[in-house]
Amino acid sequence: MKRREFLALNAALGASAFAPSLFAKESFEMWGAPAIPSVIMAVASQQGELAKSHDVSLKIWRSPDQLRAGVANGTIKVTMAPSNVGVNLANQGLNFAMLNILTTGLLNILVKDEKIKSLEDLVGKKFVMPFKNDMPDLIVQALCKKRGLDFNKLNITYAQTPPEAIGMFLQKDFDAVLSIEPMSSAAILRGKKSGIEVIRSFELPKVWGETFNTKPFIPQAGIIVNLEFYEQNRPLFDTLDSDLKNALAWILANKQSAAEIGANYLPAPVPALANSFERSNLTVIKASEISDELMSFFEILFELNPKVLGGKMAEKRLFL
Repeated sequence: MKRREFLALNAALGASAFAPSLFAKESFEMWGAPAIPSVIMAVASQQGELAKSHDVSLKIWRSPDQLRAGVANGTIKVTMAPSNVGVNLANQGLNFAMLNILTTGLLNILVKDEKIKSLEDLVGKKFVMPFKNDMPDLIVQALCKKRGLDFNKLNITYAQTPPEAIGMFLQKDFDAVLSIEPMSSAAILRGKKSGIEVIRSFELPKVWGETFNTKPFIPQAGIIVNLEFYEQNRPLFDTLDSDLKNALAWILANKQSAAEIGANYLPAPVPALANSFERSNLTVIKASEISDELMSFFEILFELNPKVLGGKMAEKRLFL
């Protein structure tokens, strides 16, 4: 081989070594919650337009503490979270805002006795609930206060996570459990295998509407974002919004396939996931488009306990 040919070959080989980095996609990392709306994010990350230009990935946080730690240390910039968390972070001086709402209410009560049909019926019953002082707990407290029911009369045992709460409910002598999808659908299936009849007693969004004389609407969770990251990448978030809406439409039309995708992210079997989509009040709506509803919701939480919002009310500028 002539020296000129050797140098040309070397140059070509050298260039090829760097070629992957030249054409590598930029990463766009999202975090989801251990709940059914994360399937919307999962489908969008795989099928959306954003995935054509970026390496879109989805991870699931397992507890509110993990979420807060990731936000505080900067490793989490885009995440699904209970809706009060974004306000709380902003009021603590962290540069976060609310992008959207992905569900208008996931919470329901599962029981073993069909006679339990209301919050009032839970008085004197053994009741297990996940996430003390976080969204599920706050919703029940607010409902009890408005309905004139002494929250302290509920015999509540707290679990750290929804799967733990379901496990305690099925394995021990608890009468009721506060659950979220897809855990509720999974619990009903698990109960059948164990010879335990698990009854879906009542949905808290419906109770919320009846109690506060509003539509059955709890803006429970959605995506929050680091505001600096959002401002630097606004076109990407416009694309993400479209991807999420398309993902939700696809999920509702392809429940089995969507459940198979969701099973890679959530601790629930495919049949439970497929059964849970219609019961989860899934939506994709920008926070700015429902700012009045969000403010009304946060006023109720603030009156209950200002600490859950970081000590002061939300500001509409937080709704993107």
